[in-house]
Amino acid sequence: MHLMRVHLAAFAICSGMAVGEQLVTGPIVVLLGPPGSGKTTQATAVAKYLRVPIVSVAELITDNSAEFKKNQARGITGMEPETDPSLNRIFETRLKKGDVVNGMVLDGYPNTKDHADFASKLVQTGVIRKPIILHLMIPDEVVRKRLAGKDGTVPASAEQRLKDYHRETTALRIYFPDAEIVEIDGTKKPRKVTKNIEAVLKQKFGK
Repeated sequence: MHLMRVHLAAFAICSGMAVGEQLVTGPIVVLLGPPGSGKTTQATAVAKYLRVPIVSVAELITDNSAEFKKNQARGITGMEPETDPSLNRIFETRLKKGDVVNGMVLDGYPNTKDHADFASKLVQTGVIRKPIILHLMIPDEVVRKRLAGKDGTVPASAEQRLKDYHRETTALRIYFPDAEIVEIDGTKKPRKVTKNIEAVLKQKFGK
């Protein structure tokens, strides 16, 4: 994630959105956590528990690969697909498929400040409900152990991802102080983490 990037194009896209055009009436859950925290595993568990689909950044990119290749060929964005501002329009189009009306789990989106601004605008205009953010909390030393290679060395790319995670988490709290963020102990075994998350969801949504 790169929450500190600012792309004003998101606001231009949002401006054409009708207020009250609610596309998602059910719960929206966002998984946040450091690399190696098991976000995708827990996203799958949450989706199964709530009986809602997962909308992943990988899905959005794969289903629209031609557009990203076209943008790269034209030199429009100069960034990775995961941080591309065009994901905002793609995400909005994905919402209109109709299968997420009863809720969804977001995996990897929003992934930048631009994405977060767009998602926030969707909430403000009534298109989607205010999401609940489940933050998988894991100490850095545990993260490094999980990401280390066979020789015990943590790849430089993994260290950078960890730094990005801390910067972006801080930015998230600054830009969205009213966001509902629930901290989950991510050091437990995956099944225990899932149980703790389900307890939160039951209290929140009565399921």
